[in-house]
Amino acid sequence: MPASDPIAPPRVLPFAEHAARPSREPSAQDAALSLDQLAAERTETLPGPFHYQLKGVRFTLPALRGLPLDVWERVRGGTDPVASLRAVVGEQKTREMAAAGFTLCDLDVIVEDWERRSGVRR
Repeated sequence: MPASDPIAPPRVLPFAEHAARPSREPSAQDAALSLDQLAAERTETLPGPFHYQLKGVRFTLPALRGLPLDVWERVRGGTDPVASLRAVVGEQKTREMAAAGFTLCDLDVIVEDWERRSGVRR
């Protein structure tokens, strides 16, 4: 059908293309809505922090939804569970866990409980 066909659906631009197009002068409708207050209030309602002890090692994990995005990416997208743990608890605590004999099975138990208590499902 030709582009001028009144029955043809209009072409919808992806947001990135639309945003890259030259635009008119900004108006009051274009003002961005600040979500800072709402995000702060939501953060205050997160569960945690969660305190654990395993094999004599005490450690604390924050609510999963409160992790910074770069840490979240390492925890959820990473294939190295030790690197993921290190991103959350730090290098020194990870060494302490390794010295105590933590196993991958132990990490599974930790992550499963942490997800459950954080209200996040795999």
